[in-house]
Amino acid sequence: MIELPHLDLARCAGHGDCVVVCPTRCLEFVEDKPYLLRPRDCIACSLCVLVCPEQALRMVEVED
Repeated sequence: MIELPHLDLARCAGHGDCVVVCPTRCLEFVEDKPYLLRPRDCIACSLCVLVCPEQALRMVEVED
């Protein structure tokens, strides 16, 4: 099991802080919302979760 960021689209206002802070650039904007386009590149640092002003991101366990 690994942890990856999960986005609650209803809470996301599209500020983009999460995309900017991602050290591996695995988050990218698609139609004004951040998406984890390269999950294998995610290092589970949780920076995206910490900077989200709407608390729209949370870390969840997923199968590897």
